[in-house]
Amino acid sequence: MKLIRVSSILLLFLQLNIQAQELKHFHITADSSINGPQNIHLIEIELNKLGNNLEIDMAWSDSALYTTSHFARENNALLAINAGFFSIKDGGSVTYLEDEGKQVSHRSWKGDKKPDQKTNFNAAFVLKKSGELKIEWMKSSAEYLESEEEQWVFTAGPMLLQNGEKSDLLDGSFKTKKHPRTALCLKQKSLLLITIDGRHFEAKGATLPELQNFLKSQGCIDAMNLDGGGSTTMWMNNKVVTCPSDNQAFDNMGERKVANVLLIRKKE
Repeated sequence: MKLIRVSSILLLFLQLNIQAQELKHFHITADSSINGPQNIHLIEIELNKLGNNLEIDMAWSDSALYTTSHFARENNALLAINAGFFSIKDGGSVTYLEDEGKQVSHRSWKGDKKPDQKTNFNAAFVLKKSGELKIEWMKSSAEYLESEEEQWVFTAGPMLLQNGEKSDLLDGSFKTKKHPRTALCLKQKSLLLITIDGRHFEAKGATLPELQNFLKSQGCIDAMNLDGGGSTTMWMNNKVVTCPSDNQAFDNMGERKVANVLLIRKKE
């Protein structure tokens, strides 16, 4: 295995105990761009800190599933969020993953979809060997494998924002129903990692258009949706801070096992 201007009714601002000046934690319990009570966590990281004092990485399993907190502890992380889509039945990712030039997802068929084809899996988060982070329209797996520019790639979706503009979304319940959501956003000088709890009386979750509006209110330029629903989890300060919905209780005990996560670590 390897913010921000917030349009909110109530905002609690915290900082991580470790690397407090480099990882900023925003906790929002209500927001005017998302109807209903909410439980939103955002982490902002200045891009010039990544590769200097901090590093971003992904951890994955090609078969067994593990909780986000397990991945975080095994990889000595400061912070972790769930990442791409996976098979609950068979384990492993169901979208394209590449790590150090090798395809590690044992299912690549969704990774072969081109951006002009109709699919919700149309976005990629890329760490280049130069250290640059990109949220881009997903290329085919062959294009990523042939390129030597990437340190790693994971794909998910849909794309939510590109160059500050809302991306078109496919119609359907995945778009229009409120769900827990996990998302990534690149601003001009920072990276945001976002979780929105849902399926609780205390936290209703968001539709994809509501998520787009919220991200625009935070000044996001490029943004993509990650796996959400019961998978939505943020781990930091050695604990789960979100309220995953699988146990149907508004607490931090309902963590779902997943196939891959994003990690922030202190650089050695």
